[in-house]
Amino acid sequence: MGNSDAKLHLSLEDGTFEISGSELFVSQQIENFKEIILEALRTRRCQDSEDFDLGLKSPPEAMPLPEDEQVGNVNNDKKFDRVLHIEDKEVKIIKRIPGENNAKKTLNTALIYLWAKRSTGTNSVSYQEIRDICSEQGCLDSSNFSSTLKNAREYIIVDGKRRSSDKVCKLTLPGVEQAEGLLEGLNGE
Repeated sequence: MGNSDAKLHLSLEDGTFEISGSELFVSQQIENFKEIILEALRTRRCQDSEDFDLGLKSPPEAMPLPEDEQVGNVNNDKKFDRVLHIEDKEVKIIKRIPGENNAKKTLNTALIYLWAKRSTGTNSVSYQEIRDICSEQGCLDSSNFSSTLKNAREYIIVDGKRRSSDKVCKLTLPGVEQAEGLLEGLNGE
């Protein structure tokens, strides 16, 4: 690191925290305040989720999982044998997925299926595969399927071109947590 000027500006919607100086000084201060910054970000994420759950705010754009949360480090010690049958990379949902309407059932089915595939080491699942699972569950509303998944951007990232067979879905960290909550509830029934 040289002696050139550097600057860090953190807003958390204008709570503002700014450090400027040499690169070395800014790097040292970032390291000193690292835990405080991370805690502020975690608190903000929780607050955004609570506001969304209460209908006070639209859902935030989904962020991909951190590298340590992705496929290579999947937590395989969680098993939901009363809900899922997983053999090699093949996943079957063996319980009816709950939901007040087809949109909720579709979202819950997608979350559970994506979680199960992720537990096998498959991070991305094709759009068509999720449609097929929803059809098996009897909750596929084909005219609203895309908008249902697109509106769940806090939980699911949809990548690919519009109306393309190469679309894939991935879980976000809140999506993993939501899926695990659903699976725990269903597994305990």
